[in-house]
Amino acid sequence: MEQNKTRREMLDDLVAQGVLSETTAIDIEHAPKWSFSIRELVSYLASIIIAVGVVRILAVAFEDASEGVISASLYVLSVGTGIASWKLSSGSTIRKRFSEVLEVGSLGSFIGATAIVLNQIENLDSEWVGVILSSVAALWGLFRCRDTVFAGTTIFVVAIPALGGSLGALTDSDSAWVMSVFNLVPGIILLILGTQAIGVPLLARASGALFYVIGTMPLGVDLSNGKFIPIVMGSALFVVGSLLLAPEMLIAGAFLIVAGIVMSVVRWVSNDIAQGLVIIATGLAMLGILSLQMKRVFNRPKTGIPTA
Repeated sequence: MEQNKTRREMLDDLVAQGVLSETTAIDIEHAPKWSFSIRELVSYLASIIIAVGVVRILAVAFEDASEGVISASLYVLSVGTGIASWKLSSGSTIRKRFSEVLEVGSLGSFIGATAIVLNQIENLDSEWVGVILSSVAALWGLFRCRDTVFAGTTIFVVAIPALGGSLGALTDSDSAWVMSVFNLVPGIILLILGTQAIGVPLLARASGALFYVIGTMPLGVDLSNGKFIPIVMGSALFVVGSLLLAPEMLIAGAFLIVAGIVMSVVRWVSNDIAQGLVIIATGLAMLGILSLQMKRVFNRPKTGIPTA
């Protein structure tokens, strides 16, 4: 397989062709993907503080209010923040990012208001309420993840595991297989989404890797003959991470492989010293492989998937 050029090599080619100056090439190489001013960060902090104060006041004001009044107020808040988000979305970069903060708040208010309404419906279990609301949030996040800087990705990353958890609760099962499936599937979905051109692919991949690990580990721990499962699942993730040069996938895959080997050795190797030697050898081997691969990640920026 032909090795892809690094960002530095591509810039050097452009400099050699006279397309860019050396100074411009250096500026491009070291330019951050996102840039925040102190003013913007302070504005976000102030907004959070104000929001906490508003929530506190509303909690006291609506302490004795009916659920209908609370849900209606949340719907009004959702509409208000939604309109504000829409108005700000066509402004400067700072205004657009702040509009996405308002978008997340608007959706959260809508979800909260709808949860109150649905919980008042007889014969509708809370698990189904969770399924409905998380599905709505997941669809909105999926719809917006390509067009927003962070809002769509953030919403989807939160909604998909919530949907998996709600579906798992519907089964009312303590089976390791059931618990694993409803963590593994969201993890795989997030990993796949993290390879697409979305707002924050790194967030999707990191969250997906986490739920992939959470879903895999019970199979190795709870199943008597399932100690090899983390090794297989970890190897698959490690291979994919190697091909995509995604460090978060490499780390999660390596963790599963080592954990699976440790569990297998403890179960099937009776001699304590032999257990230690096998585990140490495995750890050193994995550390060496992972170090080499991580070095490739940072020395050769990938072109196949988004990096952040």
